[in-house]
Amino acid sequence: MLKTINKYLGWRNWAVFQYNSIFENLFILFTILLLNSRTSFSVLIDILIFALFSILSTSYGYLINDFSDRDLDAQHQKANTFSDDSAMQAVLVTGLIFALSAAAAVRFIDKPFFAGLWVVWFFLSTFYSLPPLRLKERGKTGLLAAVTAQRFIPILMVFSIFGPVATGFVVLSAAYVFFRGLSSDLNHQLEDYTNDMQTDTQTFAVKTGLQRGQNILRFSLETEKLLLPVVLIYILVNLRNLQAYLLALTVGLALLYFAGYFYSLFKIVATKNKLDVNPFNPEQRNMFQFMHHSYPSVLLPLGLNVIICFINPWFLVVLGLQMWMRELYSFQIIKQSFIFNIFKRG
Repeated sequence: MLKTINKYLGWRNWAVFQYNSIFENLFILFTILLLNSRTSFSVLIDILIFALFSILSTSYGYLINDFSDRDLDAQHQKANTFSDDSAMQAVLVTGLIFALSAAAAVRFIDKPFFAGLWVVWFFLSTFYSLPPLRLKERGKTGLLAAVTAQRFIPILMVFSIFGPVATGFVVLSAAYVFFRGLSSDLNHQLEDYTNDMQTDTQTFAVKTGLQRGQNILRFSLETEKLLLPVVLIYILVNLRNLQAYLLALTVGLALLYFAGYFYSLFKIVATKNKLDVNPFNPEQRNMFQFMHHSYPSVLLPLGLNVIICFINPWFLVVLGLQMWMRELYSFQIIKQSFIFNIFKRG
C-alpha cells in the first residue's frame, strides 16, 4: 500500500508538496485569517480539509499530464508515473484521485464562486495535456492555461473559502502568485527547450524562441520581486492593530525581505547585471533562490503561523505539518539553507 501511495501521490519526490500553489503561497491564507480574526478550531479543520483537496487536485493534474505524455516522455527518456502501467490502470488511478479530490471539495461547494472556479480548474487541468485540445502545445495559450490552473485558480479558491478581504489585497496577491507561477512554468519550458525542439512540441518557449523566452522569464522574476514588498506593506498597514509583540514579529518578517531585496539590487548593480539571477538553479543557495522560494514559501508562512499560534495554540498542528513538509526536522536541510550559510560566513 505504501509503495502504491508513494508511486502515484509521491510523484517526483513528492512534488504535490513542493510545487503546489497553496503550499507555495500559504502566507496568503494566514494573512486572510489574521485580517478577518478567523483563528477558531473550525477554521483549522477547514484548512486541513482544503490542504487534502489541494494535494489530491495537484496529484490529478500531474497524473493526467503523465498519462498524456507517456510516449513523449519515453522519447525524452524522462520519468513517467505510468511507464510500467497499462492505459486502463492509468485511467483508473487518475479517476480515483479525482473522485477523492471531489469528495474533499464537497465541504466548500457553497462558498462564493468555488464551484465555478473548480469547473474551470478541471477543464484546464484536464485538457492542458489531453487531446484533442492539448493546450500545452498551443504556445501562449498553453502557458497561460498552466499558470491559471496550477497557481491562479487555487489562490482564488483560498479567497473564496477563507475570505472575504478587501479587493486590493486580492488583486495584489493574485498578481504576485500569477507572476511567480509564470516564472516557474516558463523556466520549466526553457529547461525542456532542447527536448521539445527535437520532438516538435510546440510549447510557448519553442514558439517564442530561447532568447525571448529568457527575457520574458527575467521580466516575470523582477515583477514578482517588486509585487511581494507591496503585498507585505499592505499586510503591515492592515495588521497594525495586532498586539505590540505580534506586530513586532510581523514587521521583523517584512524587514527581512526588504533587506534581501535591496541587497540583491546592490549585487546586480555591482556586477553590472552579469549576475545569474535565476532562482531555479538547483546548485544555487543564494539571495535570488531565497527571495523566490525560501522566504515566501518557508519563512513567511512559518512566521505568520507562529503569530497565529499565539492567538490559538491549536494552530501548532499546522505549524508542525509545515515543518514536516519542508523537512525542517533535518539539520542537513537547514545547513544547506541560504540563511544558515549567511550566519556561518558571518
